[in-house]
Amino acid sequence: MESPQTDQPAFVPAQTAAPADAIVKSNRKRTVLALWLMIGPTALIIVSIILYAVANFITSQVAPESGELFAEPTVGSAIVNIILFIIGAISVITWLPGLITGIVLLATKKK
Repeated sequence: MESPQTDQPAFVPAQTAAPADAIVKSNRKRTVLALWLMIGPTALIIVSIILYAVANFITSQVAPESGELFAEPTVGSAIVNIILFIIGAISVITWLPGLITGIVLLATKKK
């Protein structure tokens, strides 16, 4: 017996977004990425400097008995200072490439 034929195709492709919508989404992603690349390292530098000042203020100890202004640093404060140094170093190293890449992404947006 023959199966009845229908006018419907066996495979119906999914509808794709209009090209204008794709360009708008692409431009939005490029703009957000460019802003993150330009603002992120600068914000990390500022945050690491502020956290360094706060951490050292909190962990500083006055040593009046020995006649010195400050006591020996603790292991915890040394570890915090090393971590903050690494964060600051990474943000300084990535600042210029991020700035250049962000400017290029903003300048080459599709109209």
